Amino acid sequence: MTYPTTIERTALPGVRLQLAHLAHDLKRGRSCLLLLPTWLVNGPGAPSEDLLDEVLHELDDYVLLPPASTGDAAPSTADAWLPSERAAPDTARWSGLAPVLDYDDGLGDLFVSTPSATPELGAPTFEGGPRRQVAGPSEAEALAGLLERLAKEVNLQVGRADSDDEERDVLTLLVRCRNGEPETRPVVVRGWRESAPSATGHLLRRMVAVTKEAGLPPGRGPRALVVATTDDLPPGLPGQLAREDVAVHWWWGVAGRLDTATVVALSRPPLDSSNARKQLFEAVAQATITEICGPFLDIASALAARWADGIPETLTDALHDVMEAGPTPEASFLSDQPLARGPGAHPDEFLLPAWNAAAVESWDGRLRRHPAHFLDNEHAMASQVWLAQNHVLLPLLDASRERFSDVVRANARIPLQRLAGQYGPRRAPDEGGVPPSTLIATMEVGAMWGAFRDGAIALTQRDRRHLRILRDARNRLAHRTPLDGEGLQTLIKELCR
Repeated sequence: MTYPTTIERTALPGVRLQLAHLAHDLKRGRSCLLLLPTWLVNGPGAPSEDLLDEVLHELDDYVLLPPASTGDAAPSTADAWLPSERAAPDTARWSGLAPVLDYDDGLGDLFVSTPSATPELGAPTFEGGPRRQVAGPSEAEALAGLLERLAKEVNLQVGRADSDDEERDVLTLLVRCRNGEPETRPVVVRGWRESAPSATGHLLRRMVAVTKEAGLPPGRGPRALVVATTDDLPPGLPGQLAREDVAVHWWWGVAGRLDTATVVALSRPPLDSSNARKQLFEAVAQATITEICGPFLDIASALAARWADGIPETLTDALHDVMEAGPTPEASFLSDQPLARGPGAHPDEFLLPAWNAAAVESWDGRLRRHPAHFLDNEHAMASQVWLAQNHVLLPLLDASRERFSDVVRANARIPLQRLAGQYGPRRAPDEGGVPPSTLIATMEVGAMWGAFRDGAIALTQRDRRHLRILRDARNRLAHRTPLDGEGLQTLIKELCR
């Protein structure tokens, strides 16, 4: 998946706001869980590390836990771990982890590429060559490795590696880490670089527990920042965390209209003209791209560069070319299944697969599908084009209508009181005392045209043409029908004369 090249994603206002909220919670002494969709973590150029760097830049100090596969911190059971390959749970054997808050991890081991001479009974194996078996650390081993790296980072002296109390020793010692003072630097864990979901989830929950056990007030005890995807954590963990203890931040609805409009404006070919018509036409084109692409900023950037002419009739072809040039979500995620519910504070269980695949997002208070959805849905495409045209042109149409009311008033063939009563806006029977000039100023363009057809006002040929263009455009937009290229050009020319 590509990303906008004209602006850094982390510089967008929505991203800055989300990261500021996260940093604020950390500075208040709360542990935090930042949940990213998997598409932000997987693949070349994935911006998860850049996002994490921006968060860390806002903190005064922190402890960044090395990934499980680096240096001497890796457990002796493996030379290299592969976090992307997780095994099915083996419910026949005990994981070795003490239960926390009645929570059952329910996940199995992670397989590795190192052969095991004497694999444990029931441990899964893979065929990687002649007489080659691959085994991975158990959940207890994964947690032990994580705690060993944590102890090394904060210079803690803990018991033997095979001690049953090692987990308690490491986390409890954080309370009196430095000369009896608690370790208050946030411990930052990249969940997608850990080997077992249970280890990351266990650390997050125990970090809160040891702070409570020590009786420390908020901001004076150990805390953690776990950055992960839903695949990197035990199922259902985010919903089980007590929100007063752990602030859960979903990367959901981060990009807003301002973010998309910024990306589109910076990705458009330069407009070397001060002509008002061209500027208005470009404003409609940019608004159209913004509505079509919504929170999918990479698509917005590519479409802004590809759809150079901005003509509505060429939009579908331009979007098709953009979709062919890059990866798109699976067809099952682009179906016409209605998204009836509002976006909410985070994606619900039903939307998680589509969210992780970059097929659905929250944007501007609405659930939005990937733009590839519009290629097979002309009605949905037309609705987005109409929204964009309505957003840009409706205020200008209203301003032009208001100006034209002076022409109507000056060319009335009947008394203004009668003109206002017959063609002005309807009023309640008990509403009185409104001057006729005020009522005429609020007269709709359709009513103005009716007054002309009935002979109540006299118009020149130029004024008639102007009013007819305003009326036709207003009627189309009022009936949720977008203007075609010719109609758009005609209206823009009339609005700018």
